[in-house]
This record gives sequence, C-alpha cells and structure tokens, in this order.
Amino acid sequence: MADPTELAPTTVSARASRAETVSPTPQAERVDTAKALNRVPGGAALDNGGLAGQTQFRGLSGYRNQVTIDGMGIASGGPNWMDPPLHYAPAALVEEVSVTRGIPSVADSVDAIGTTVNATTKTSDYALDDTYALHGWAESRIESVNNGYGLAGQASLANEHNRIGVTAATDQAANTRTPYGVLNATAYDRKQYGIDLGHRGRLGETSAFVRAQRTGDSGNAALPLDTDFFHTWMGQLEHRVTLADWRLSAQISGNHVEHRMANDLLRPAPDFSPLNGAADDPRFIRARSQQYATRLRAAHDLAGGEATLGVDGRFAQHDAFVGNPDNPGFRVDNFDSIRRNTYSGFAQWAGALDRLTDELLSDAWRGELGLRYTHIDMSAGPGGVAPGLPAPAQRLAAEFAADDRAQSDDNVDLVGKLSRAFGERWQATLGLARKTRSPYYIERYAYIPLEASAGAADGNNVIGDTRLDPEVAYMADLGLSFTGSRLSVSPQVYYHRINDYIDAVAFDDTPGQVDSDVERVSRVNGDATPLQYANVEAEIYGADVAASYAISTHWQLDGGAGYTRGKRVDVSDNLYRIAPGNVRAQLTWANADWQLRLAQRYVFAQHDTADYRTDPSVADPATGGYALTDVAARYQATDAVSVEVGVDNLLDRGYRDFLAGFNRAGDSAVPVGARLPGAGRNAYATLHWSF
Repeated sequence: MADPTELAPTTVSARASRAETVSPTPQAERVDTAKALNRVPGGAALDNGGLAGQTQFRGLSGYRNQVTIDGMGIASGGPNWMDPPLHYAPAALVEEVSVTRGIPSVADSVDAIGTTVNATTKTSDYALDDTYALHGWAESRIESVNNGYGLAGQASLANEHNRIGVTAATDQAANTRTPYGVLNATAYDRKQYGIDLGHRGRLGETSAFVRAQRTGDSGNAALPLDTDFFHTWMGQLEHRVTLADWRLSAQISGNHVEHRMANDLLRPAPDFSPLNGAADDPRFIRARSQQYATRLRAAHDLAGGEATLGVDGRFAQHDAFVGNPDNPGFRVDNFDSIRRNTYSGFAQWAGALDRLTDELLSDAWRGELGLRYTHIDMSAGPGGVAPGLPAPAQRLAAEFAADDRAQSDDNVDLVGKLSRAFGERWQATLGLARKTRSPYYIERYAYIPLEASAGAADGNNVIGDTRLDPEVAYMADLGLSFTGSRLSVSPQVYYHRINDYIDAVAFDDTPGQVDSDVERVSRVNGDATPLQYANVEAEIYGADVAASYAISTHWQLDGGAGYTRGKRVDVSDNLYRIAPGNVRAQLTWANADWQLRLAQRYVFAQHDTADYRTDPSVADPATGGYALTDVAARYQATDAVSVEVGVDNLLDRGYRDFLAGFNRAGDSAVPVGARLPGAGRNAYATLHWSF
C-alpha cells in the first residue's frame, strides 16, 4: 500500500505496487548515496559537498524525512549536517535504496512528515547447505572530474545457518573541476570498515553488524567550514522469530560521532569579524553526537489482512563548542548537553477489504489504517561563553541559562490509504494523513547566532526558540497507475497543508538595523541580518510521474517527471530551497553481455525563491534551466567480472543546481556568495569482480 520505489546502486525499481514501475537508469556516481534521489519521481538531492548530500522528496528535506541505514537511524554529528545519515552509507557498499513514493505508513515513520528512505547495505549471505563456503566481491572506481578513486570489497564465510562477513571501502578525491574552473574546498576522504554476523535456527534469526568510519579532510564549499574529521562507530543487533501466529522482531542500535570542522583547513581563513580588524578570523567547532534506539514489532493475520503493533524509542545527545585556534581564551558552548528522547507506539492494519466489510467491497479494494502516538522530551544545558567575549554575547548566554530549556511534545499521527484495482492493468490509490514532527535540537536551542542550520547553505546566521510548536501536516495523495505488457505509467498528485511549519524568518521587524544583542553578536559573526526559527504556515503541492516502455526485446525507454511548489500561507512568499521541476529519460539497449545507456535530464528554471531567507551576502538566488546528457556502457566479461565506463555531463555543460547552495570558500572558480556550479564532464570507469 505504501507504493515505495527501490533504488539499487544502478537501478530504480518498484517494490510494493504491481502498477508502479521505474526501470533502470544510469547511476554513475559511486560515492554519495543521496544522489539516488535524483532518480525518484518527486525526489532530489541537496548537494552540500561530495559526501554531504541530503534527501528531498516533494519539497521536504533533511530531518523532515526519516532516513535510515539497514533500518537504523543515525544521529548526525555536525550541527550543519556535514554528515547527514547517508554519509554513513558509501554507495559502493549499498545494495539498494528504498524510497516510499507517497505517504509512509505509521509503522515506517516516527517523528517525520516527509518520506522514508532506507539504504540496505551489502552484507554476507547464507549458503544453500551445511557446508561453509567463502564468497565475496571487490570493486574499483576512477573518475576524471576530481581525480577521484574508490576501492571497496567484501568477504564472507557462510553456510545455511551461520554467516560472517567483513567489508571495507575508501573514497578519495581532489577538488572538482567545472566549466568555470576548479572549485576550492570540494575534495573528500572517507574510509569505512565493518563486520556483520547472522545465525538462523529454530528460534528465529539473529543478525548484527558493527562499523567504524573515518572521514578525513573533506570540503563543504556551501558551508562556512570544512570537515576536519568524523570518527564514528555504529552498530545494530536484531532478532526475528515466529511464535504461534505472531511474527516478532526486536532491534537495538546505536551510533557515536566525534567531529571537528574548521574554516582554515581547505580554504583561506575568512575575515568576517569587525572585532579583529583586517586580520583573518579562523574558527573551529568540536561536536559530538550519540544515539541509542530500540524497535519492537509484532504482526498477526487479522480479518484478511495484517495487524501490526510496535514501539520505538530513541535517545540522542548532542554537544558542540566553537573555538579560535589563535586564541585559547575564545570559546562558545553553543550546544550544551542537548537531550532529545523519543517514545512512540503505533497500531496498524492493512489488507483486502472484502472480509472486513463482510463482502460489501470486493477483494479488489485494499485499505490501510494506522495510528501512532509519540512523546518527545528535550532539554539543554546552560551553555555559556568565555569571560573575555563581548557583553552582548554574555547577556545572550545568561538569558539562555535562565530560560526554561526543558520541553516536551505529545504528537499523534493518523494515516489512511485506499486502493482499487480495475482488472489486471489499472489501479487507483488515495492516501490521507495527519503527520507530525517536533523541532530539531538546533531549532530550539541555538541561542548564539551562528551559521549552524543543518546545512541550509543560505549565508544566514540563525538562532532558535525553545517554545516552538511541533509541525502538523495534513496530507493528501492521489495516484493512478497502468501496467501493460510493454507500457507502465503511474502519475500522482499531492497536497500538503503544514501548520506550524518551522523555518527561519527575520529576527525582528527592522532587519539590517542592529538594535538588539542577537543582531550585535550576529554582526560580529559575519551576518548583520540574522534569522530566528519560528512557526509559520505553509503548503506544498505538485505532481510526478514514472513511466517505462519496452520498445523491443533489446530496447527499453524509461522516464519520469516531477513538479513541486512550496508556499508560505501566512505571507505572500515561497518556501526555501524547493527543487525545480524536472524531466528525465533514458534509452537502454541490452543483451546477455552488453548494456548501453543514453540518459537525458532537463531541469527547469527556478524563480520561486524565498525572499524571507535571501541574505544580502549571496548573489541572485534564482537559477536557469539546463539539460545534462550522460552515456554509459557495461560489459559482463565473465560470470565474475564486469566493467562499466561512461561519461556524465557529456557536453561539459555549465550549470547551477538550485539546491547546491552558495560558495563560501575563497580562492575558487566562482566568488564567495555566488551559486555553486555543477561538476563538468566526468569520465569514469568501474571494475567489479566477484568470487
């Protein structure tokens, strides 16, 4: 009923609905898994750096979506989301990425009003009998646009009852070349190592993994600092068993991130503070995040369908302070002992409606109804600034310390879905929902105006508001799909009315007039027109479509299109950073050994920009339309060896992606404040060997 779309490393394919088909498209990148969203109808990727892509679906981005890795949530370590969740899923280690197209079920979504995205990684597989066998794979990749390379591999030992596997991956690159020149602060360095285990027997199946990731010097040109390091571990333990007629699962997971970022690492230190005259103003931030989570599910057949009960718990902590490497006495504890605990439970039924309605409706009708209750507790320490900092900063810290920093929310989600099949080829679907999201910790507890905004990349300093209300989204989704012997097409339209939408707006009614401590401190921090998170009223609506046509035995045509419009309802303005409309098409020729692909993507101009978030430090926020052409060829040399070569942006088109943000790094191909251009022509090659 959820109508999700699965994205393998080289494909996008449907899973839940027989009428939904999005066939293979080229996916040349083997680095940032978030870019797979560019091939989902209604989806897009926010590019904040080579390893820092965020997800957007139908206008909702970042923490409004539930993004997991093997079903496990990740507490990002950076307050500017240099490590969004998919940062910890290197694309070479990803088996598939599933994206719910439409409204997610309550069973799959906690404290999120957007879609659900899950990256399933490559782990060891059980063998067919009791004999242990060794198997695995290795892959290497090179690309020209940034002299990048990647190495990844896996080795597993398994029989039909037990398995153990080890994985490793590294991704390295220099700065990115564009038709305008080389972009500074765009290099990256990431390594991940992991071990996974599994056992299955008469008491069910137990699985586990532990992974360590080390991200080194990595650029984030759209953000004010670059990544010095992420030192991260993550782990998960899960057990599944069937008892009587109940299907049960239990999961515990956790991750811990240590992070340092700096503004003089991969770029020249900027001069933004008037307190230091014409001298440079180097800064660094040390941050730490950790999260532990539990997940329980119990499913049982009921009235011709499946009833599911479940509980979820998440317990997260965040800390960060700002320092000056040239001044040991400079310190701002901008996020101090943040706690965000989530307690949630749900009940859901889904299935055919004939038995439930005593044959009033036929089995061509299917339905789903789910209810979720979530309680969230949040708190923060008193924060503080070093004694030598100016009086306005001292007063802001004192006011925050005296504020009521303990907040709690009680949220209720309700999701209903209805579908009707018309013969074997047609299906209509309707989804209605009330969904909620409580404020992210930055939105409530940022008391010093800094450009730490989970990767908004708009040049603004922002402060929070401890008294923010949760977002409440009322959502409607209507779809029609056709699946024929050669043609498949599935258009959908949607409308979201979001009460208390949380966004950053002007701090006061006199922006640019520095007459408050917030504005005084923000000016010293490089932005005289700060913003503050507030509850506003918003609506998002649009349409998207996926289509596929089998021209002949060897030829296949796939495509899709999407359009999303986001608006403020309380004032006449647009929502910030909504992807423009786009159309994509791919022509594929394939036989037993070869696959040749030609892909074309056109992105429309975006002039519906958010005036309320446009900072004077950035250039024109609008972007023009552009078209990109990609070609690729894949050869299956043997059963164990395959080679893929291709060229992205074949015509070396100069373009600017509306979701790319604005350049913050000096000595680059484009000036500070200009919209960052997209990568130039990129030739790549990948060699894959399995054993």
